[in-house]
Amino acid sequence: MTRRRFWVYILLFLFNVIAYVDRVNISVAGKSIAGELHLSPVALGYLFSSFFWAYVVMMLPGGKLIDRWGSHVVAAVATAVWSAAQMLTGAAGNFAVMLLTRLGLGVGEAPFAPVTYRSVRAWGPYTERGTAIAFISAGASLGPALGAPVVAWLIQALSWRWSFVCTGAVGFIWVVVWSSLVSTPEKTRWIPEPERQRILAERDAGIEPPSHGGVGYLGLLRAPAMWGLFVSQGCLVYSLYLYLTWLPNYLQNARGLSLVESGVFTSIPFFVATVLNVVVNWIGDKMLSTEAIHAGKRRYLLGLCLVLTAAGLFVPFVGSLTAVTVLVSIAVTFSNVGPAANAALVSDLLRSPADAGRAFAFLVLGGNSFGLCAPIVTGYIVAATGSFSAAFIVAGILALIGAASAFIFGRGAIGEVAAPSGAVPRAG
Repeated sequence: MTRRRFWVYILLFLFNVIAYVDRVNISVAGKSIAGELHLSPVALGYLFSSFFWAYVVMMLPGGKLIDRWGSHVVAAVATAVWSAAQMLTGAAGNFAVMLLTRLGLGVGEAPFAPVTYRSVRAWGPYTERGTAIAFISAGASLGPALGAPVVAWLIQALSWRWSFVCTGAVGFIWVVVWSSLVSTPEKTRWIPEPERQRILAERDAGIEPPSHGGVGYLGLLRAPAMWGLFVSQGCLVYSLYLYLTWLPNYLQNARGLSLVESGVFTSIPFFVATVLNVVVNWIGDKMLSTEAIHAGKRRYLLGLCLVLTAAGLFVPFVGSLTAVTVLVSIAVTFSNVGPAANAALVSDLLRSPADAGRAFAFLVLGGNSFGLCAPIVTGYIVAATGSFSAAFIVAGILALIGAASAFIFGRGAIGEVAAPSGAVPRAG
């Protein structure tokens, strides 16, 4: 049996890499931007967070567009939008203009994670679902791992402005390749027929999809599991965005590292996360039987990830840079592993493929509703206390709350209730 579908996974992996290089750019450039534009820590925190405001607002509409147009179409359009906004950031002359370009980046990247999860739902047999999502999502950690030192070098060799232009241009190359090669499994011609039939037969985990056209957002929100995983995702992403946005600044200001050194040390936790994300979720796939998948037992892996993400609690209490790197690596790794496991769990519990884009959009909305607060809260904490200690403690406590939510609520079908008899189901 051929595995040509893996080329789709590889392109989605690169999609994730590009998205996160574009996100981490401003984190590495933050000190340079603050110096040139005369920004306080609070103003810088708002600038870091502004991307997520548009990202969150456009999340649910993006999920609906994915279900209507297909993830392959939305991926190309969204990447073109965010790449243009990334390049324009390099031309910003003041705080207000840069804020607008960051909002544009958020609009473009809003469908990013639902596209990833929806594509795996369409292309991946359920036996490789967790591994496929983890491999693709590993690009989200490899992006900062590669991007942090590369952007630091671009800033030092050219300027912080040219770093945005260079990283934004890469996205347009990806759009051309993706649009040329990928459609749906049913229509992509270079997939051999036996492989196509396996994809179509196995992607719903042996559960016959309901005859109705999906229950829409209102139907999905009736499921306690959807809310439990929403909270768990939020607690994971809060930690992830704390490290993604503020770690270089923390290393430069609290630990005395240079710009390039902070880029290198920021990359280490994300490199570790890139490898372990795939390994841990692969183990999860191998350990779960069909019955365990239907019962939502992937929630135990999700809960474990949240407990380990809480390791960041101890960062303020260690003195050596090595110990900081180890603790941050654990927290960053499992705040990356957790969302992949969570997305696979939603797919395990979801009954109608017609609701997939909306379900994943709502899950990601949970992550980013919490996550957008992390840069702002951290900025206020640093301004008020002159220290990052309380910021790490808040993130760790939230991770433990998320673990409780995963263990308690991460079970039961999502979207199982059909539309009322005689009615035509409406898309939420």
